[in-house]
Amino acid sequence: MRRFTDVVVLAVALMLLAAWPQAVFADDAKADESAGKAKDAEAKADDAQADEAGCDCIFCQAKETIHQAAPWLALSADLRLREVFTPNKLLDKEDRHFQRYRARFGWTIKPCEDLDFNFRLVYEPRHFCQPSRQLRARNEYYINEWCYSEAIFDRMNVTWREPGGLPLRAVIGRQDIILGGGWLVLDGTPVDDSRTIHFDAIRLTWDLPTCNTSVETIYINQYADSDHFITPFCDEDFHNREQDEQGAIIYITNKSIERTELAGYFIYKHDNAELGTQPGDAVAPWQAGYDSDIYTFGARAVHDLNDNINLMGEFAVQFGQKNDQDLCAGAMNALATYKFLDKHKTEVHVGYEFLSGDNANSAGRTEQFDPLWGRWARFSELLAYTHGLENRPGEATNYHRFNVGASCVPCEKITLGVDYHLLFAHHNSYPGRGFFGPSSNFRGQLWAARMTYQFNQHVSGHLLAELFCPGNFYGEDNNQTAGFFRYELNFTW
Repeated sequence: MRRFTDVVVLAVALMLLAAWPQAVFADDAKADESAGKAKDAEAKADDAQADEAGCDCIFCQAKETIHQAAPWLALSADLRLREVFTPNKLLDKEDRHFQRYRARFGWTIKPCEDLDFNFRLVYEPRHFCQPSRQLRARNEYYINEWCYSEAIFDRMNVTWREPGGLPLRAVIGRQDIILGGGWLVLDGTPVDDSRTIHFDAIRLTWDLPTCNTSVETIYINQYADSDHFITPFCDEDFHNREQDEQGAIIYITNKSIERTELAGYFIYKHDNAELGTQPGDAVAPWQAGYDSDIYTFGARAVHDLNDNINLMGEFAVQFGQKNDQDLCAGAMNALATYKFLDKHKTEVHVGYEFLSGDNANSAGRTEQFDPLWGRWARFSELLAYTHGLENRPGEATNYHRFNVGASCVPCEKITLGVDYHLLFAHHNSYPGRGFFGPSSNFRGQLWAARMTYQFNQHVSGHLLAELFCPGNFYGEDNNQTAGFFRYELNFTW
């Protein structure tokens, strides 16, 4: 409880500091998992830098002074404070309460106009109030009241624009990658929650303006253990993912049609299981790696029907092998948004998502769609954990999801959003086993509400609440209401 009080006192002190007319921190363009809605993370970072140019606080002045003295050097830093309480998170009647403190420091070295060397170091210790127990993992590593984790580079790459005069942008090394809305490609490190989302990759972006087309060609090569390429500080033998992974992506986007963006893609993913292959090496029984070769073909379309109505649709099919079974699966995602274009920026939306599930009666074959690198809290922070009861944390699949929601900006600094989700399973893949009921496909209902407060251009925070009422898809002992409650403060320099 004392740790909780300390966090509250710190949060209040920082909010009072934020009220100072000239704030000392800047907004984090990628504060949380909603970064998946961003179409271009780099453009957001550029916008944030442009906003900072108009700030004359002492910290921004110091940053500008450093840049003027060394125009080849740009610095950045941010701090994220989270307090989370999750009653019955895993439908096991146990409450969980913890804090997360993520700090990041980055720098970019620019020896010439077209070449950047980018670095960012991240560290996120966590404090657990509930439950109070120890958990053994690989190499006698324990999770107890304090989990200090590791300090890891989540960005270490070189960016080269127009090499040899080609219409190309190359990013080589550790980097963040978000394609489309992040449905299948966003989080390369799902085991560490939202501490990082990086990939070890080579990304070549070809710009073809004569046909309004861009082509992404990406090669991914990354390993489960966090120290494979770059040894972390205070190495704890942590794993950012459950398997060693290789992948190749071709993602083509065309904007030749007015008000329309069309995309087609091919994704190959090869997995070689690492976690789950040795006794005691996974922090939870469901965190085991896959052995697979997955081929995914998909397409995405976004169209503004008029100034008020935006439509988005995406589908994908998969083939290959997964854990010695033939894979044949499919998925689709659709969203319609109506903008009232009023002074409060009121919007309403309705959506439907389908991800195929495994038919328990099909021996030697799996029909369950693999979300690839889309294992993040796309529509629910709470269910991102609960998915681990069936697959692995963040691995949403075997779904029919119907969604309605709304958002508005009642005043300049506040954004409000509410969502309702009606959830079904495509198949009851585990009838009567473990957490699951004998026959029903009704997963339940999810309510979510969020308030974001922008103290100024430098400090932001949010309150998030979710309630999940399980349906008969889950067994009688696992059908009590679950919740997720979080407040967060973000400071960025």
